[in-house]
Amino acid sequence: MKTTNTSVDLAVIANDISYIKADVKDIKTKLEMDYVTKQEFDPIKKIVYGLVTLILTGVVGAVLSLILQK
Repeated sequence: MKTTNTSVDLAVIANDISYIKADVKDIKTKLEMDYVTKQEFDPIKKIVYGLVTLILTGVVGAVLSLILQK
């Protein structure tokens, strides 16, 4: 009776491992294809931060000039 139970348990474990392997493969594919690495994103981040800095500097300068005119 124990050998049958053990063989069933091993079959279930093997089946679960095959599902885990498939899930890991899907996750790896998504990471490689769908997401951007830090190295690829760094130049874009610098450009966006620079533009935001320029815009905020212009807004703060305009507000200060309005305050100082009065």
